[in-house]
Amino acid sequence: MIAEALRSRLVLMAAAMPPLLVMAYFAINSWSPRAGVSTSVNDGAAPIAVEDLQKALAEDRRMLLVYEKDQATLRTEVIRLRKSFQDGQIAKNQVVEAEQLFVAALKRVHELRHTVTEADIAITEAILGEKVLRMPVLPVGGFTQTAEFSRFNGGFKWSIKEAARIEKFFAQAFGRRLPVTALGQSHTHNRLGFDHRDSIDVGLHPDSAEGRTLIDYLRKSGIPFLAFRQALPGTATGPHIHIGRPSARLGR
Repeated sequence: MIAEALRSRLVLMAAAMPPLLVMAYFAINSWSPRAGVSTSVNDGAAPIAVEDLQKALAEDRRMLLVYEKDQATLRTEVIRLRKSFQDGQIAKNQVVEAEQLFVAALKRVHELRHTVTEADIAITEAILGEKVLRMPVLPVGGFTQTAEFSRFNGGFKWSIKEAARIEKFFAQAFGRRLPVTALGQSHTHNRLGFDHRDSIDVGLHPDSAEGRTLIDYLRKSGIPFLAFRQALPGTATGPHIHIGRPSARLGR
């Protein structure tokens, strides 16, 4: 019965896991927000309205809250099993099974968090992107900024193949990986009907220290970008930096 309870509810237990097990999980799985990202604009999905994606996003967020609420209870249970093993009351395989179940649950949580982030950012681009597409084209080297977004029309001949140079700069500057949420075309962009094949979305707030540093690098390098602050006045929904040209509507 313990195993069944853990199988259905073991989520978000990183604090309760031995550091070596956590390291092994990420080393084996090499989990990355890029996993599952599609480069195709023809995945068979029918376009949906932004409102429908917002409803789906709200449900995913609700599920994450449920997982997070369970965390404290599940953490106590895993710790209890370890103590019981140390006291010689249970077999080691019971602890091992609990840890294996957690690894699988942790992966599901990371995937759901990425789905939430990607959808949040895509909704922001869908709402504000329409405004950008209606605005006059900037001259080469032109830069404009509003409360909602900034845009820069750099003269560098940009393609998604240049992503590595940006990732290298960021890693050297901050000692961590660039927080990419969408590399090229994603399923979410397909569903919304936007061409994102030659763009990268980075989950950084444009006004954060890391965001400002990245924007400064992009401008100095002549790399075009759009920096989104908020989709709706008074909200912090989907702030991110879109590297590449504005995403046009897909022809259907």
